[in-house]
Amino acid sequence: MRLLATTALLCTPPLAAPAQEAPVEWTCLLNVMCPHTGACRDLAQTIAIIEGNEGWTVDWIDTDLPSDYELIADLPPVEGAAHQTRVRSLMHRDPDSQTVQTLTFDSTGHVIVTTHQPHAGMQVVTGLGTCEQS
Repeated sequence: MRLLATTALLCTPPLAAPAQEAPVEWTCLLNVMCPHTGACRDLAQTIAIIEGNEGWTVDWIDTDLPSDYELIADLPPVEGAAHQTRVRSLMHRDPDSQTVQTLTFDSTGHVIVTTHQPHAGMQVVTGLGTCEQS
């Protein structure tokens, strides 16, 4: 019986490795900007979120804003949830300008960006938008 079990194990093909997800490459349109000092307003800022070999970048199209971000959260879908959505958050820090920006996006194509600059005229700004794979 033991010989039969050992033979069966040797003849069983190995399990397939879990599928690897493709690196993130999304193009997003931030449609709304909400400064802490006033009402929300329309915005048409395009950004690209890219997961590369060396980390994350956020390309602010037609601007000279910094693009180096680090992954600070990667939350897989919650088991049993009605919508199986993965959520990730990135952060950019600039100690020279005392700026922190967080960008959170999910696998359904929603994005929110919050910038905090306590010394600037607009100390807190939040942008909302949608993304699609590039």
